[in-house]
Amino acid sequence: MNNIAYVAVIIGAVMVGLYVSNVLYDRKVPQYISRKIGHFSGGLGFLLCALLFNSGWWLFGITAAFFIMLFGARFVKPDTFRGVGGTGRAGPVMAEVYFPLAALPVIGIGWVWLNQPVIAVACLLFMAWGDGVTGIIRSQIYGKAVKGIWGSVAMLIACLVIAWAFIQPFWIGAVGAVVATVTEWACGDVGIFKWADDNWGIPIVSFAVVFGLLGVAHLI
Repeated sequence: MNNIAYVAVIIGAVMVGLYVSNVLYDRKVPQYISRKIGHFSGGLGFLLCALLFNSGWWLFGITAAFFIMLFGARFVKPDTFRGVGGTGRAGPVMAEVYFPLAALPVIGIGWVWLNQPVIAVACLLFMAWGDGVTGIIRSQIYGKAVKGIWGSVAMLIACLVIAWAFIQPFWIGAVGAVVATVTEWACGDVGIFKWADDNWGIPIVSFAVVFGLLGVAHLI
């Protein structure tokens, strides 16, 4: 397969995730659960890009396209992606827009500039998969969108697995996993810092910590 074919497959996989999120939401699944499908599919898209492309510009372009699409939908037809945001979420929250927006500097600096694609994507997976897991766990235990200890424990475990798989040395990835978990717990509409959305907070903060430590250790 050539790069264009890879792009089509990755975009298709993420779009399927967004569609499934809508279907679940329309079937009365709470939006704080349905949007996690979008998280998981987005994470899959990020990982596939790191494994399939030699240049970070492909992922940067794909992410920019999704940001433009999701941002535009908010103003043209807000219910288009109701399963992950839009009219499905109360208030001026733009979580589904913030995540791809925050991913752009992570990809641009971590992959395009510093040539560390897997590590950069791992910081995005802390959000896509780590936060996705915590949402599912909390929904089963608490039955509502709430910051609970067991969700944070589940996220920490998921992020530690991601760090173990993609970030070396592991201790730096482990610190990033802890920081990502604390950021998720502290931010968001049911967190302490309601003004700070964890959809941009987790990728940006974990990226800064992980790449900062790698720089201090002279590993990049």
